[in-house]
Amino acid sequence: MPHPPLPGKQPPGEHAEELLAMVAHELRQPLTALRGALMTLQHRTQALSGAQQQELLGMANRQGEQLQRLLDQLLAAASTDHVPTHSARRSLLDVAALAEEAGQAARLAHPNHPITIEAAGPLLVRVDPLAISRILGNLLDNAAAYSPQGAAIRLTARRAGVHALLAVQDQGPGIPLADRDRIFQRHVRLNPPSANHSGGLGLGLYIARRLATAHRGQLQLSDPPGSPGARFELRLPLAAGTPCGGGSSR
Repeated sequence: MPHPPLPGKQPPGEHAEELLAMVAHELRQPLTALRGALMTLQHRTQALSGAQQQELLGMANRQGEQLQRLLDQLLAAASTDHVPTHSARRSLLDVAALAEEAGQAARLAHPNHPITIEAAGPLLVRVDPLAISRILGNLLDNAAAYSPQGAAIRLTARRAGVHALLAVQDQGPGIPLADRDRIFQRHVRLNPPSANHSGGLGLGLYIARRLATAHRGQLQLSDPPGSPGARFELRLPLAAGTPCGGGSSR
């Protein structure tokens, strides 16, 4: 007779189902950006300059590389019950540049939303670049999904004391007071804003916060309750000696 699952342990079927949901969720963002780049090249080739075509090809290649890294990490983590992030893959990087890359990918994935990128770097942090891209990609996807068509999204990266502060601000309905303490829990989903959006699998913010914590950082909702839109902030500890930089806005 089969033994019942131990307290606190998921039955094998439930663990496999959750892993499959996580795989689908994590692959969606780079696939969407990759398809956006390829479709733009296919349908607007004559209107694009050579430099613009090369930029889109480079973006498509980088998203393909991100898909490969995601698959490698997900396969390595298939038998575990935690979100994978590997210290061996961390290096000293400018997270302002990573934010610009994430913003550019989001512009391709969500062409109906004007996305402003304001990055004041360098912001040197020892990070796994894939993990930071996943966090920002999730926040930008959520901002687009829960904002009206055509609503602007703002992505900023700047220094805040001894931290790098990366923030995503949208113009959607905001997070209801009753949901603000639970949106980072596993499988929590808010009501979808329209019939065209399913509301996701409820894993994105849960994964994003765990990745932030693994980098000794914090991911939090920072807008006051009742304010228009939602603002999420990611704080990461800066490396010692990080210079005070300038910035760009576009």
